[in-house]
Amino acid sequence: MPLPPYAIATLRTRPRPTGRISVGDAIGSGPGYAKYHVTWTSAGDTMTGVLDIPSGGGRFPVVLVNHGYAPVSQYYEGLDTAPYADPMASAGFLTISPSYPGYLGSGPGATNVPSIVGAAISDLDLISELPTLSQADPTRVAVAGHSNGGGVAEILMAADPGLRAAVLYAPVSSDMADNASKGWVHATSGTGGVPDPASDAAAYQLMSPRPWFDAGTPPALIMQGTADPEIPADWTAATVQALQADGAHVQFVSFAGATHIFGGADLTRANSLAIDWLKTWVG
Repeated sequence: MPLPPYAIATLRTRPRPTGRISVGDAIGSGPGYAKYHVTWTSAGDTMTGVLDIPSGGGRFPVVLVNHGYAPVSQYYEGLDTAPYADPMASAGFLTISPSYPGYLGSGPGATNVPSIVGAAISDLDLISELPTLSQADPTRVAVAGHSNGGGVAEILMAADPGLRAAVLYAPVSSDMADNASKGWVHATSGTGGVPDPASDAAAYQLMSPRPWFDAGTPPALIMQGTADPEIPADWTAATVQALQADGAHVQFVSFAGATHIFGGADLTRANSLAIDWLKTWVG
């Protein structure tokens, strides 16, 4: 019997599209980078996002920056990504911040999967199309994300062994049953038709990154505030411990008094740590 489309094993062997990344209108600039609209193809649909291209020539290392959960009606371009992606671009990394399937002109994407897996599939297809973007180095790719975006990044860490590194800002659990129990079962289409964890625990084991962590997992920097009211500290500890136990390279940094969303000096420090991590492991 074939595995379901949301299983990590399925994602690892899923055929990738042969579409192209298209750079759209310029929408701004910052210190050492320019910002553009960007589109690519996933599951036969057009996906949208924001592209930051560093100044200068050549091919730049790439970081996909994934945003945390926001209702479609409240999401806007750059929400929960620009504070991380823009400093990375200033440091010489080409960043792409996807708008998830169904957000800001992105098509519905993959079907019959939880929304977090659908976002990961869109990212996987984007990665497969990076060779068509002349400014991107498709051999040097990392992922980053905050909160639910950290969960998207965790899935990518398990599904794409070619990634060079990951940066997780206050990520959700690497055990998808935790996330489903806390939030998905209360959100429209959050589970993608998969029964809740109490009814089908095996399904969440199949889609969870944690069982796939091993010595080949991309090196991960994980950061979280001690006053985070959204993500239980024991979720993060379990992810860190699983990575360590399986031989992966991981560093955890705790921010005293910081809440779920980094700001001010905490954001500056987190971004500095992230950039150092990316320079070490991605180049």
